Amino acid sequence: MKEFVFNSPGEACSLLLGQILGELLEPGDIVALRGELAAGKTLLTRGIAWGLGIPKEVRVTSPTFTLINEYWGRLPLFHLDLYRLSDPEELQSLPWQECLFGNGVAVIEWPERLGGLLPAKRWDIEFSILGEENRQMVIRGLGEHNLARMAKWVETLTEIQTHRVCLP
Repeated sequence: MKEFVFNSPGEACSLLLGQILGELLEPGDIVALRGELAAGKTLLTRGIAWGLGIPKEVRVTSPTFTLINEYWGRLPLFHLDLYRLSDPEELQSLPWQECLFGNGVAVIEWPERLGGLLPAKRWDIEFSILGEENRQMVIRGLGEHNLARMAKWVETLTEIQTHRVCLP
């Protein structure tokens, strides 16, 4: 299976999805989040942080103005928000390569702003707004290693898709 469609009726379910994803992520994983403003990208990242063991008291926010936020848990989490980036050259003064190619997990909002610098081996999550709180997230594993892991992800995500917190 190349993709998994996850329907979330609200924030609690999106946070739970993120937390499960955080538990499944491995060192070096890159997660590219695609979707319009207010689609829930930062909310999902907060859940991922929890799944990586970052305490819930730590405020996970969008690094819109700083471009990169770092958090420390089971694995380091590097949260990049490239919304304000007009040219990938603007990243040259930041440690973005260490974030993407180190032993942590990189979550990138607005990954298309990286252009050809976006690694081919990654997880893509595409958000669609279906209603005030309803979101659809299509999860795709890219690269041979991630495609091999996709079956386990689908099995785990199918379980929470039917969990009562995720029912409308």
